[in-house]
Amino acid sequence: MRISVIVAADENDVIGRAGGLPWHFSEDLKRFKRLTTGHVVVAGRKTHDSIVDRLGNPLPGRITVVVTHQTGLPRHSGVIYQPDVGSALDVAQAIEAFAGRDEVFVIGGAEVYAGALPQTERVYLTRVHDKVPGDAAMPSGWLEPFDLYGEEAPDTAGISFETYERR
Repeated sequence: MRISVIVAADENDVIGRAGGLPWHFSEDLKRFKRLTTGHVVVAGRKTHDSIVDRLGNPLPGRITVVVTHQTGLPRHSGVIYQPDVGSALDVAQAIEAFAGRDEVFVIGGAEVYAGALPQTERVYLTRVHDKVPGDAAMPSGWLEPFDLYGEEAPDTAGISFETYERR
């Protein structure tokens, strides 16, 4: 079972601002949808809430395992709550295996990424070729255990898609 991180980050590894993305690239969103649909995703509560606020519901075509210590949160079909990253990854992997699939996607935020990185085998990075202000970033040196496996330039200027594999 592969644990993969999917993230968009600028040149300083900034990934968020005020609970959301500090940019909007339709090609990035299309790639995210293409890669994650049909799989289990692991998200922090704030990331999950921002998705529900934006779409009006959880991510369609995916089961979301949400990392949170809060109780009494709204129940949504296809959403499971877990108290920590380790438990969330265990549940996500079990669901994915039961469905006969082999890849779980970690979709943020920063604390969930940091907790999942030691078990991560693949990183799908949308590199934003800019430096933007933000209040959430990937941990320092986070890509050091990985090698660049592939890179493509979408039609959208200002970003590239990079795939990394753990050494």
